[in-house]
Amino acid sequence: MDIVKRENVNVANALIVEGLTLTEVDNELEKYLERYGSISRTIIIDNQGSEFHRNAIIEYNHYSAIKNVCPFLPLTLGSLSDPGVTFRVRALATVYTQPSICTATEGYLEELKAIAEESGLSFQSVLQEELEKLRETHSEKQAPAESQQTSCHGSSSDSQSAEATTPSSISSPLTNSKVTPTQSSETKNPTKNKKTSVSPPSPETTTDNFTVTSCPAFTNIVDPPSVQRMVVEHIVKTSEATLSQQTSVRLRVFSGRSPRPPNEPDFDTWRASVDFLINDPSISDLHRTRKILDSLLPPAADIVKLVRPPALPAVYLELLESVYGSVEDGDELLAKLMSTLQNQSEKPSDYLHRLQVILSAAIRRGGIAESERDRYLLKQFCRGCWDNGLIADLQLGKREIRPPTFAELAVLIRTQEDKHASKEEQMRKHLGMTKPHNAYPKSRAASNQVSVCSCDVPSSDSFELKKQVAEIQAQVNQSITFIYIVL
Repeated sequence: MDIVKRENVNVANALIVEGLTLTEVDNELEKYLERYGSISRTIIIDNQGSEFHRNAIIEYNHYSAIKNVCPFLPLTLGSLSDPGVTFRVRALATVYTQPSICTATEGYLEELKAIAEESGLSFQSVLQEELEKLRETHSEKQAPAESQQTSCHGSSSDSQSAEATTPSSISSPLTNSKVTPTQSSETKNPTKNKKTSVSPPSPETTTDNFTVTSCPAFTNIVDPPSVQRMVVEHIVKTSEATLSQQTSVRLRVFSGRSPRPPNEPDFDTWRASVDFLINDPSISDLHRTRKILDSLLPPAADIVKLVRPPALPAVYLELLESVYGSVEDGDELLAKLMSTLQNQSEKPSDYLHRLQVILSAAIRRGGIAESERDRYLLKQFCRGCWDNGLIADLQLGKREIRPPTFAELAVLIRTQEDKHASKEEQMRKHLGMTKPHNAYPKSRAASNQVSVCSCDVPSSDSFELKKQVAEIQAQVNQSITFIYIVL
């Protein structure tokens, strides 16, 4: 049960209840359990994949309550108001197994990684410090054990020297009781001690009365150097792999120059790539700040020089946003979104992408709530797209209650566009049309075109035409002369 670890439940003070109805009937059980002690909290397990789904964990404030109810466990209770409801109460410790050593070690390493990220230090240095602390603690605990072993070896050697002079009976320095020679036979046989020793003995030191041998190094038994080396190598390799992934993250260069240089993104595009870096939990704030500063060129780099180095990445981004970001507020961007319509010869998928860019800017400026993103996008697309056939085929007008996301809507529109293009291609092949028909024609300026074709006119026909033109010209001249005379 991950909920025990996630909610930090005290297993020793908790009960688990089966048979809940999630109604007012459950209050009877809670009142009954309050007889044994005050209840700190009640946690409902909502995990359909778990065998404890819809069970409840009841945690007491004090362990004395568990002592009072423990003699009656497991307990089966029937509801007074509903005879068909039965509760089964057990101690949480009987069904929940504590995490293994491997899981505890992984959790400890995760805590060390979190400390390294917060402090800005490398994981290797933090791990080395913890290992040094463990060694110091272990050496402090080992010192009194060594003194006890030394006194023990000294007394045994003293008894051996006394036994050589008085074999009949000796007085033990530890118990001051008589010891027969048969009882000290184990002391006389040194081969048994050699068989039970795990590591070779240390050099011996001789005193006036007896010989003292230092005790074996228990550090090699509890924490062998080979195991330490393997653990450290594994952790260092894992951390090096993580560091290599972090160093591979590289932002595109942004300078803030006007006009914008080629192959350089605008501020909104650069800001979107920084958001991915900010939301990556495996990268520390110090590493994020370093990546942001490395991606800046003058004059943008000159602006952030006023910020002190220990500042968080949000401080740098806020300063750059105030200089290069959009100055339009949320209401203006919302009005711009509502007035954005599909252009001529623009595909519906391109129009949807243009709406998404404006909508994201409006949400970032506070003009629209994040929960209303999909609804505003669908509403404006149906309002501003001129392809009514596509809207009718996809039944977008009926999806306002549960609007699709941007990704889902984009897939639907692109799929419909692809079907429409495939159908037109088949129609052209079937009808033998060579010129493709564009569903979204481009706008062209109207122009009066005059086609001139050169043709060979016979010489006789041209002569007749010239003659007729001359006669008409003569008649016109006569008419003009007559008019002048009359006037």
